[in-house]
Amino acid sequence: MRRFLIALAVSTLSGPASAQRPELSAWTRGFLAVDTPLVALTHVIVIDGSGAPARNDQTILLRDGRIEKVGATGAVAIPPTAQVLNLTGHTVIPGLVGLHEHTYLGGISHPAPMLHSALLYLAAGVTTAMTAGSMLPYNELNMKRLVDGGALPGPRMHIGGPYLTGRRNEPGVFRIIESQDDARRVVNYWADEGADWFKILSGPAAVVRAVVTAAHARGLKVSAHLCAVTFTEGARMGIDVLQHGFITNSEYVPGKQPDVCPPTNQKAQADVDPASPEVRESIRRIVATGASVVSTLGVYESFSLTRARLDTAELAMLAPAVRREVEETHANLAGSSFIVPDRLLTKMMQWERMFVAAGGLLGAGCDPWGTGFLPGYGDLRNYELLIEAGFSAPQAVQIITSNGARILGELRRTGSIEAGKAADLVVLNGNLATDPATIRRTVIVFRDGYGFDPGKLRNEVRGKLGAH
Repeated sequence: MRRFLIALAVSTLSGPASAQRPELSAWTRGFLAVDTPLVALTHVIVIDGSGAPARNDQTILLRDGRIEKVGATGAVAIPPTAQVLNLTGHTVIPGLVGLHEHTYLGGISHPAPMLHSALLYLAAGVTTAMTAGSMLPYNELNMKRLVDGGALPGPRMHIGGPYLTGRRNEPGVFRIIESQDDARRVVNYWADEGADWFKILSGPAAVVRAVVTAAHARGLKVSAHLCAVTFTEGARMGIDVLQHGFITNSEYVPGKQPDVCPPTNQKAQADVDPASPEVRESIRRIVATGASVVSTLGVYESFSLTRARLDTAELAMLAPAVRREVEETHANLAGSSFIVPDRLLTKMMQWERMFVAAGGLLGAGCDPWGTGFLPGYGDLRNYELLIEAGFSAPQAVQIITSNGARILGELRRTGSIEAGKAADLVVLNGNLATDPATIRRTVIVFRDGYGFDPGKLRNEVRGKLGAH
């Protein structure tokens, strides 16, 4: 860790670098597997993020951090000075775009800022990330500064600022919004500090309207984990991104009262028929507003008594005290007040398929939690669950890449494999079109053309994540 902090200090003193392709610090370069401005990835399977079928035996030429050419191997001229990687048997997809990422673990006794989470996200192939609310906004703003300057390996970050909500009886890390003037002052302050998104918790409607008005006046966007306000209400009020999907949409709860989060919300959701006319109509209304939805299936699976699993390789990333608490939480899951029945998870999947079929824009995010659901690893699990939900491999890749870029307003720069875009790519060992488990076999992660070694990144994190 001392070596890490010294590297950051030296890089910071050297001054800011280009936002497009930063000059990496010596410490960051130590994590590279490919460090040359001209690279040819040959004989690869390409799933380009557009939703189109996989294309076999392709070549991708990267130059100075950008994709220069994509085409059939043999049809793409490779300059003699290029580093050529023969990747027969490998799949290349765009860098993942995470829309519910955090730099802390929720649900543990003493959440700590996790600087190392940036390395884990990148190791999993997440090259762009939006932090959906923060307990530690300045920590995230400083992480973004370090990543942008090349001093810290990590994804391109969109910062969500602090959690915003209405009056509550319990203390917490959220900011209470009392009025339109209050919302304007808070939004303007954090916008000036560098936040470009804002996250609302639950509601009520007056807070949603106030925050949306203030954020949109600054040209910024709002996401929300709703309950007191329903999805249809929130979407009509101008919320840009609805987090979590079916499980948090309280409009399906019988007797739902305005501005009240039903205490039976989760139990009631488990009994709702997603195929009912009422649910179909609510999806139609949400889609009509243009609001998008973020799928977070994986974190809810981690609260299932039959499906939740702890992976020893993932647990090895955690600091010892945090690992002990995660293992204890898992062992005592049956006694938790928040359990997700399998039938509810299945209905969440069905609702997301229906939302997409109705023309809705679906992205995905991780939401790291103290159930053992970790940064980066959780994004990979989301892909597997989207496949289980019934999406094809090209559809699932589109959801976790170009859809996310579109939601963030980044699609002109990243999110798909096209000439002219940033060389944000993930090289996977295997055929992702036929084997979903390939998503976990990450070989190289390119961000702005720098090829990072996932193994080196994870080795740096091992035993440190969440340490105070």
